[in-house]
Amino acid sequence: MCKKSILALLAVLPLLFACGNPPKKTDAVRAERRIPELIAAVPSDALAVICYDHLSEGMQLLDSTNVLQKLDLTAFKNARMALSLCYNGSLVPVLALDAGRAEADSASAVSALLAQAGTLRLQAEYIHPDAEAKRRGFVLITPSNAQLTAVKRHLTEYTSILDAPGFRQALAAAGSEEFVIFRGGGAVDRLAPKGWMDGIFPRRELTRFLGTVDDWTVLTPMSDGFEVAPVCEKDDAFYANILSSLPFGESRLGAVLPEETGFALTLPVSLPEMRRAVERWQDASVKLTAHQKQLEALRKESGKDPLKWEKEQDVREVALVHFDGGAVVLVRPGKTAKEHEPQENPWRGFLPVLYGGVFTLADDSCTACSRGWQIYGSPEAVEAFIAAPRPEEPSGDWPGKSCRFIIQYNGKTLAWGKKGISLTWNSTQ
Repeated sequence: MCKKSILALLAVLPLLFACGNPPKKTDAVRAERRIPELIAAVPSDALAVICYDHLSEGMQLLDSTNVLQKLDLTAFKNARMALSLCYNGSLVPVLALDAGRAEADSASAVSALLAQAGTLRLQAEYIHPDAEAKRRGFVLITPSNAQLTAVKRHLTEYTSILDAPGFRQALAAAGSEEFVIFRGGGAVDRLAPKGWMDGIFPRRELTRFLGTVDDWTVLTPMSDGFEVAPVCEKDDAFYANILSSLPFGESRLGAVLPEETGFALTLPVSLPEMRRAVERWQDASVKLTAHQKQLEALRKESGKDPLKWEKEQDVREVALVHFDGGAVVLVRPGKTAKEHEPQENPWRGFLPVLYGGVFTLADDSCTACSRGWQIYGSPEAVEAFIAAPRPEEPSGDWPGKSCRFIIQYNGKTLAWGKKGISLTWNSTQ
C-alpha cells in the first residue's frame, strides 16, 4: 500500500509544532556564506541543529518546558548560538553560545552563567579558543554529563556533524547562516514529541513512513515562517523525490472547510502523472506487487477496478479533514458531482489504496455529495460535515493555486507551491 504519502514533508513538524511562533525575519537571501563556527560543537550523530545569530531568537524554537529555558540568558541575547538535539537514551539538548558577544564584560558574564547552570544542575563548561581550528571561545551547556563528554571528544578529534553523510549538502540548501536542520530516517521517531498527531494518525506507521522521505530536512527563517528544503539522493525510494516529480495542481478545499477544522490535508491529483509516480515509489520500495494485489482484491470485492473508477471520476483532488464532527475524506472530480444525500459507500477502501494510507478512516461506510465534493466517512461524520457551519466568506489565505500539497494543523500551514515549500504561521496565532 502507498502509505502516508502526502505526509512526506510533515517531517519538518515534530520539532516545531510543540514550539512558539518563529521570530520575525527578513526574507532569506541565498549567497556565499561561511560555515557557522559553532557547528564544531554539534556532534556527528546529532539528530538536529538550530543555528541563529541571536540566541534570544533561536531559543524560541526550543520547547518552553525544556530545562535550558530556565537559564537567564539576557547577557547573551545577541550571542551566536548552535543548539543540537542528541539522543542518549532520551532526547538531550546541547547549547553552544559565543562567549565573546555578551552585553556585559565577557569573562564575568561567562562566570555568572556557569554558576547559574550549576545551580540548575546543568553541565556547563567554557571551551577555550582554538587557534588551529580558528575558533573563538564558547560556552557549552547541557543537562547530560555524558553528552558534554561526547561533545568535548568531538572537539578534541576535530569532528562534528559536518562529517555526517549528506550534511554539507543540507547546509548548502539553507537560505542563510540561520537555519534548522534535522535528520530523516529513524531520527523522526526520536524527534517527534509524545502525543504528536495523536488521534489523527498512528504514530508508529507515521514516523516509519516519514523516515523514508529524505535524508535531511532544512528550514530557513522567513518573515512569516520557514522555507523548507528536503535533501536526499536522487532515488525514487525517497518520497520527497516522488513529490517533486508531480505537476502543480489546484486546490479548492479551502472553500468548503468547516469553521472548526482542526486538521486539513489536500493533494491535487494529476492523471496519469500521479499514478506513474506512485508506482515508481512502490517499485523502488519493493511494494508494487503487494499494491497490485490490493487493487485486485478491491476489484473482486466491489465489482469495480479502482483504477478504472479513478479515471471515470477524473479525480482532481483528494483531501482528509478532521473537524468537530469527526473525520472525512473528500474527492473533487473533474466534472461537478451531482449532489445526493448520504448513502452506503460501494467503494470502501479505494482511497487509501489509490492515494495513501493517510486517507484511511476507521469507518468509510457512507458517502454523499455536497458543494461539488464526494464525501466519505461514517454516517455521523458525513452528515456533520454537510451541516457544519462555514465562514460567510472563505479565507483568502488558502494557498490553492499551483500547489503539490497543503497541510494545515495547529495554526500552521505547510504548502508546496511554485516558489518552493513553506511552513507559515497563521496571522492570528
